Amino acid sequence: MNSIFRKMLKKTNKKDNLKVNQSKVFKLTLVSCFLLVFSPLFAQTFSDYDYDSNFNLDFDDSIESLSDFSYYEDFLSSFNRAKTLVILEPVRVHEMNPHITQYSNDSFVLSSLYEGLFCYNPITLQPDYALAENYKLSRDKKRCQITLRKNAKFSNGENITSSSVRNSFIKLLSTPSAPYSSLLDIIEGAQEFRTGKGSAADVGIYCLDDYTVSIHMKSPSNYLPSVLCHTSFCIVSEEEGVYSGPYELIDVSENCYFLKKNQNYWDASNTVMDDVIFYQSDDSAENAYMLNIGFADWCTGDVDLNLTINQTLSQVNAEFATQFLFFRDSSKKAVKQKSKSVWDYKEFRNAVFEAFPWETLRVNRYVAAQTLVYPLVGYPTVEGFSYTDEIEASKLMESARKKYNIPKEQVLPLYIEVPKNTFSEENKEALKLALEPLGIEITITEINSYNYIAHMRSSNADIFSYTWIGDFADPLAFLELFRSNSSLNDFGYSNEEFDSLLEKAAYVDSQTRYEILAQAENVLLDDYYVFPISHPVSFNVIDLNSLGGWVNNAFDYHPIKYIFKKENTERKPNLVRF
Repeated sequence: MNSIFRKMLKKTNKKDNLKVNQSKVFKLTLVSCFLLVFSPLFAQTFSDYDYDSNFNLDFDDSIESLSDFSYYEDFLSSFNRAKTLVILEPVRVHEMNPHITQYSNDSFVLSSLYEGLFCYNPITLQPDYALAENYKLSRDKKRCQITLRKNAKFSNGENITSSSVRNSFIKLLSTPSAPYSSLLDIIEGAQEFRTGKGSAADVGIYCLDDYTVSIHMKSPSNYLPSVLCHTSFCIVSEEEGVYSGPYELIDVSENCYFLKKNQNYWDASNTVMDDVIFYQSDDSAENAYMLNIGFADWCTGDVDLNLTINQTLSQVNAEFATQFLFFRDSSKKAVKQKSKSVWDYKEFRNAVFEAFPWETLRVNRYVAAQTLVYPLVGYPTVEGFSYTDEIEASKLMESARKKYNIPKEQVLPLYIEVPKNTFSEENKEALKLALEPLGIEITITEINSYNYIAHMRSSNADIFSYTWIGDFADPLAFLELFRSNSSLNDFGYSNEEFDSLLEKAAYVDSQTRYEILAQAENVLLDDYYVFPISHPVSFNVIDLNSLGGWVNNAFDYHPIKYIFKKENTERKPNLVRF
């Protein structure tokens, strides 16, 4: 689908003046009138656009593009625009099983279809009641009792009961590919069942009656409600295509996901939008056009801001997240090696860390990261990696080669695989120049982001990239990635001292707990597995003068059930909404 902006910004290699033959006079007259009416608009739209001297306006294409608006109008003709939300997002095939996805893009859609016992408050980011209406914690903080809403129903009208809760968690624990299942290891018998060493009957989740669930935990865990806010712990039905959240998935067509309000949802009366359309496009100019004409209300993907009429639409906010590189233990490689890789030895990794071009890789990042855990109020300062020391790197590499009998002239291959656009060409060159003096030969391969994690699990590379958004406002949201038995541990990292500190932290007061978790992070950083690069920012393009219920926050968490339109603006062909 071609938009007027994309066609009018078409660059050609023609250097001759545009010639209009006699058969195009009528078309030229129409376009001239069009440009006369909208010239102030184009002056504003293209004021920051840097075009070259070969720019030509193709009048035939421009005439055709006048009908583009009718396409969007026809697309939405069967919807009530005042009660329809159109969200532009990057092109991808969503994983619709909340138990097995690990992508925030999927969670965005799934959080509208499914709901858990608790959900985040989008303003405070603290747990709010969702399907639960009451929560009681025992004096020793090792048992909790959760009461469900009696009007909570699945989209097919079936009651959501305590059995629904238990069955959902058992199903999650029995799914081998469920990345977040180990967060339930705090429940008695959960880890044993998850790892095939116990039975479902021994998992400490009990149905006291139809609407009361009792959960028995191995250690004090007053943060359980925060964990259960995550999409993976939503309550699912045994029946496919049945949902527990505010919306139902009605249809999936090419680049579109259609959602409709779940009339059986317990809070349907306070869910304003009747229809939600996730419209997928990677064309930044087209996205700008769809926002300009009012077809789209919100964009989470790429937008050419130079082409947006309203230059105040972008919402940028620091995320509770860290982008980092990491060494992966050779035991995690798809093809097992007869002997260890040199990168399994701490001494070689240490040399790489000292030579690593930290400043170059962190330049132009919104927030540079020197540690893994995102800074939290009350969390002790942890010393991270701040600068490069070539001399120390050389000494460390020389010592490591001697210790493991690797000749100085032997080249050490280092394979790095990252999602596309992770590194600029300058970054790649800086990495190669920094590590070559150590006798390291780097190969950098870029992988499509939509299947990067799946690819990583079957790859033999040495270093990968992760951007991790904390699942709840706690250091454990990051440190759990590296616990030996964690289902999130894709790194092969294992350290008994690290595991012991995480376990110890569960038995102490909040402040002492933070201190112990900081010690655990120090152990991880001292093992030279994790290269902290930056704390990413979220980027949304949305008109908050027209939409309400949307709040910037560090989780980039924006429940659609709270979104409403402040005005009912009628869309008219060929008119652009300012």
